[in-house]
Amino acid sequence: MKKAPSYKAIAFLISLFVFSGCHKDNLTKSITVKSTTKDVPNYYFNWETASNMPVAGSSPVVSLPWQSQSGNYIDPSLVSDYKSNDGWELVYNTFNPNVIATAANQPAGGLYFALYNRYRGIIRYYLYIPTGLFGNSSSIEHGLSTYSDNSTSSKMLNFDGVDIVDPSISTPSFVKTNNQGVAVGGGWYSMQYEIGYDPAFADTTYPHLGFTWNSKTVNISQIALNGTNVGTLNGNITQPSSGFDLAGTLINGIVGAAEIYGTVATAGAASGTFLSGLGGAAAGGLAGNVTGFLSGIFGGNSNNSQEVDLKMNSTISLNGTLSGSQPLVPNSLVFPGQSVANTIGAPVPLIGHALGVFNLSARPTVNVHTTRQSVLVNEGGQNVPYNQYSIQYTVNSSIFNSLVQQNTSVINSSATGASIQNLTYQVVMINPNTGYNFNANATHENIGSLSVYTGSSVTLQYLAEHSLPVNNTQVAVRVSFNVVPNNGAPSSLIVKSFVANLVNN
Repeated sequence: MKKAPSYKAIAFLISLFVFSGCHKDNLTKSITVKSTTKDVPNYYFNWETASNMPVAGSSPVVSLPWQSQSGNYIDPSLVSDYKSNDGWELVYNTFNPNVIATAANQPAGGLYFALYNRYRGIIRYYLYIPTGLFGNSSSIEHGLSTYSDNSTSSKMLNFDGVDIVDPSISTPSFVKTNNQGVAVGGGWYSMQYEIGYDPAFADTTYPHLGFTWNSKTVNISQIALNGTNVGTLNGNITQPSSGFDLAGTLINGIVGAAEIYGTVATAGAASGTFLSGLGGAAAGGLAGNVTGFLSGIFGGNSNNSQEVDLKMNSTISLNGTLSGSQPLVPNSLVFPGQSVANTIGAPVPLIGHALGVFNLSARPTVNVHTTRQSVLVNEGGQNVPYNQYSIQYTVNSSIFNSLVQQNTSVINSSATGASIQNLTYQVVMINPNTGYNFNANATHENIGSLSVYTGSSVTLQYLAEHSLPVNNTQVAVRVSFNVVPNNGAPSSLIVKSFVANLVNN
């Protein structure tokens, strides 16, 4: 029997998302682009073989996050997941032989390095907090946002913060929080984001389109997910915004996404609770069962076969207020894959290929076919004529195949490439009308706050004395596939769901 995740062993995140356009002005105000002085270039080092982080001789020694006595506050499974053979590449690094790793001397933007996994589409930042930079019990609010000076947008941030992606829009920002307070003694903290592939990004130029990695500290007292109290979070939580200038009272009743990542270990949540739903979905995904969730990445770590990154929708309720603690300076980043107008001195990333594994260029189409027949229903000894409706929902396969975008920097026959195998897709009917003697030829799943019916084809049946009212059912398409590296590294199961259009036929 598969065991549910232990929430002592799993880093727990709350993600909220913003769909309200690009909000160019607000986002631009939250970053500083230097136009006259050149930033220090990203410094390459072999993170797999190094004994310590590169720092100046006069600096305190900084161990790597996966070394013993490094002072890390990172889930153990994430700490063990860094091998280049598993797809990890060094993208950014502010440590170098001239850095003094103290609170008074750290570079603007902080001390960090970032690894990217080409097979999973995940970028992971490792942030080092020097001793004394923050007080105890403050936690780090963090996230990515886009900004533009010419209305250019990107779909690269669409995959994080939600478990159902709308490919017709471009998400400009999302924010997250780790369930881990920052100790006054400092140490390592990790921040992980899922990136969607955007082929149009190759035609962009920095700084006309850029990304900002933000991090700051705020405090709350308690959090509940779908009415289930998950304990005191001595740290931060966020509310939807067009940037990261958050202030005021926390908003309750927000539908966002809860995310777990790390090792699936022993059971840690009561049966029937939201947390047990997360745990069951994670265990099922690791077993290859695509049910009980709409978005997740499973496997891919040669040091741990139980690797998980799972998102699930949730109604978030909070107690507490936002407090303006010490922010880290936002980092304006050149993302791999775009051109750079480098008269501004922006450090280029250490890899040049596009990020993300795949995406859909637009909403997929689900065809709807409705049949009606008259039947007689005995009511009190009398036969009463009723209308029996049978509504079949099927993914339009030809349109779907035309929408799939694969990143050829990853999906290729080279030694560092991979193949996509076992690609499947399912109809997901979201919160359908279950009145009128409802019956379904489909699999019923409760996913977070949603009641869904799924299958390669879903048929809903109703019995109505008169005509059936308009059914405002929402529909999505759940896509799943394995990414199989050509070098023999462990494969990953990727599952994403996309908002779909209904078309009668």
